Order: sequence, then C-alpha cells, then structure tokens
Amino acid sequence: MSDHDRGQDMYDYDDDERFYEETVYNEEYYVERERELIRQSNLDLELEELEEKHIRDTTEKSLPQPVLIKPVESESDAENESPLDKSAGEIP
Repeated sequence: MSDHDRGQDMYDYDDDERFYEETVYNEEYYVERERELIRQSNLDLELEELEEKHIRDTTEKSLPQPVLIKPVESESDAENESPLDKSAGEIP
C-alpha cells in the first residue's frame, strides 16, 4: 500500500469519525432534527389551512348573495279582504 493510499484511508476515517461525532454520537443532532421536522410539519399544516380558507372564501364570494323578499299578499287574498265586501255596519 502506498503512502498516498494510506493517506486516503486516514482521510476517509477522519471524515467518518467526524460524521459520527456530529450525528450518531450527538444527541443534540437528533433533537434539532426532530425540531426541524416538527417546524416543517407545522408550516405544511398552516399552509394547508390557508389554502382551504382561500378556497372557502373564493367559493363564498362567487355564490350569489341571498335576497330577502318580503311576502306580498296575493291579489286573491286582497280581494277577499276588500272593505267593499264587509257589511255596512263595520268600519274598516
């Protein structure tokens, strides 16, 4: 094995060791990773809620607004209650 190969092997070992120290042996790495996943999940949920609200608002705006109509007496009802039909003794 040449010196170059041994140097390369040592370099790989150092990289692996540094990786393990930063990740596998480091509880804080997993805690921070979990926090980041939770943050991302919360952002995804918030975005989903905003999209749903936007869809509801857009749908509500596109629907015609209800119009309140006051009931009107039909002509037949008005004719039945005509003062002309009442007896002469009654005052309308």
